[in-house]
Order: sequence, then C-alpha cells, then structure tokens
Amino acid sequence: MRSPRFLLLAAALSATALSAALSCSKNSSPTEPLVPTATPRPGTTSPPAPTSTPMPAPTPTPASGPYSVSVGAGGGNVFRDAHSGTSTTTIPMGATVTWTWASGFHSTTSGNCCSGDGLWNSGAMSGGSFSRTFTSAGSFPYFCTIHGSMMTGMVVVNP
Repeated sequence: MRSPRFLLLAAALSATALSAALSCSKNSSPTEPLVPTATPRPGTTSPPAPTSTPMPAPTPTPASGPYSVSVGAGGGNVFRDAHSGTSTTTIPMGATVTWTWASGFHSTTSGNCCSGDGLWNSGAMSGGSFSRTFTSAGSFPYFCTIHGSMMTGMVVVNP
C-alpha cells in the first residue's frame, strides 16, 4: 500500500499536468509564450498593415565657391574636386568651375566617354587651367580625351 504522502504528491502532479494540457493552444509550446488570437466579428475589418514610403535621395548641397577641380592630382589619371575629394563637383546654378592641371597631359571635355557633346573642351594640356560657367541646372558628365573611361568626372548643377 502506498503512503498518503505519495498519493497526495501524485494527485498534485496530475492536477498540474491536467491544467497545463487544458491551457495549451496550437500556437504555443512549453518553451514559447502563449500568443492570443482574435476572431474577427462580422462587419469589422482590421486596419491595413503600415507601409513604408520611399524617401527621395537628397540633392547634394553645393559647397561654397570657388569651385575647383585638380586634373591629374597626385600624378594619377583623376579629376579631384577640392570640396568633395571625388570626381563629382556640386555647384549652384551660375557658378564657375575651374580645372587646374596638377600633372600629366589631360583634357576636360564635356559628354559621356568617349564622345564630346560640344558644351566645353579645354583641349589637351599639360599645365594651366580652364574655366566654365554653368548657367543651367543638371548633371554634366565629362572625360579626358587622352585617357577615356579611365578618367571621368561629373558636374552637378543645382537650381
């Protein structure tokens, strides 16, 4: 015969197991918390899920002038803007960009490599400078006629 203490413990464990079994749902497990679910009532709708709205890319803010580009900076085949340190120069409409030759034999010629569009062409030079005033907004690609796709730049003119 079993002791009353054993029977009391067995009854308590059975009650706990029965309670746990009755409280379980299909979306829970012993290691996951119970997640409540709702049943929609007739005539009600749930609000739409939030959507993200893409934000337009910010327009680069032009640095204050003067606007200068080093041609052949560091002995390389590069155009290097004095403000951004890249091959892109951002200016306000009406500003003038001055390209200054640092080294090598290069040109600054408007257009996509390797066909000039006639807006400007410094001609091939090994020293000196060339300037152009931009009177309309837009993006103006340029390249070196000697180095082609190895040496390109962009002037972005904001209104």
